[in-house]
Amino acid sequence: MSDNDKNTINNNLDERYQITTRVTIVGAIVNLVLAVFKIIIGSIGHSHALIVDGIHSFSDLLSDGLVVLAAKKGNQSPDDDHPYGHARIETAFAAVLGGILIAVGVGIVVDALDRLTSGNIVTPESMTIWVALLSVLSKEALYRYTLIYANQLNSPILKANAWHHRSDAISSIVVLIGIAGSMSGIPYLDAAAAVIVSMMIAKIGWEIAKESIEELVDKGLDPEKVQSISRHISEIPGVSQMHMLRTRQMGAEALLDVHIEVSPQLSVSEGHRISDEVSAQLTNEFPDISQVLVHIDPENDEANSSCSHLPLRNEIILDLEKCWGTITQAQFIEDITLHYLDGKVSVQLIMPLSVLPDSSEPVILIEQFNASIKSLDYINRLELLYR
Repeated sequence: MSDNDKNTINNNLDERYQITTRVTIVGAIVNLVLAVFKIIIGSIGHSHALIVDGIHSFSDLLSDGLVVLAAKKGNQSPDDDHPYGHARIETAFAAVLGGILIAVGVGIVVDALDRLTSGNIVTPESMTIWVALLSVLSKEALYRYTLIYANQLNSPILKANAWHHRSDAISSIVVLIGIAGSMSGIPYLDAAAAVIVSMMIAKIGWEIAKESIEELVDKGLDPEKVQSISRHISEIPGVSQMHMLRTRQMGAEALLDVHIEVSPQLSVSEGHRISDEVSAQLTNEFPDISQVLVHIDPENDEANSSCSHLPLRNEIILDLEKCWGTITQAQFIEDITLHYLDGKVSVQLIMPLSVLPDSSEPVILIEQFNASIKSLDYINRLELLYR
């Protein structure tokens, strides 16, 4: 990786960390103010639900701290121990945050059931309604604000925190309904609504945790996106076809491993050039793809016979030289090209044209070489080329 590429990565990571931190600090300040305000007004206005919601807001400060820590750790540059970077730290923290949402949902259920069974119902003061309404509006605003940047950065931890704000807004709606219900003569309305909404909060937490865990165990990209990537690869000049594509998500980035077929007669350098083109086009066409590992195949190694059992070049050359030891022209061979295809080896010999005294010599010479290697059952065919 060049110094320019490293600088670009570092700049992007720094900007990502700064945005994540700024958005989270805004949320933390709002949570702190709401928590203090709800506990004080809840105590003065005799609203147990508002006090519990204030304690809930204090717990949000913990999740905000997790987000900042995840952003700092997850956006560090790659190092020797983490050559692919630290993006999955962010994903792991998103899974933790999803677990917090599940716990919040369960906690609201427990609290609501306790209020239903204890019969300890106190009618709150009207001031508590306005605080609950303020909490709903503030949390919904935080949700929308955080989600904008979460989508911009494709950040799983910010998305999780955005939904955490939304769950808090829903929780405050429960409090608002409960207070209004109590003041209107329906004392158990808030508890019933709390049970329903808490299930929604737990469901959101489950979805966030499930998605994060799937990413941690290398779940592939969305099938529609994989199909789009496959179509794009097949349209690149030089690619005969593609027979394997593996994808995985790492934080906001996607990693790809792809096997492509090229003409078996291409040079190594041309095959490498095609692989560079595949990588460049995919990273340009799909901004979230950060790395592409391209494996060049001269044939479909899933459908054709394997060549892994065949000898390597040095052993093959020794076998060939033993076979054609009696052929005088063999000493003039300038180069030998081997093609491993469909479980066999094809051999191309490069010789100077000057070894041919007359026009009939090429036919005789190729017959001699082919006759000499009949004992080598791993040889498919032998060709003579002149220059």
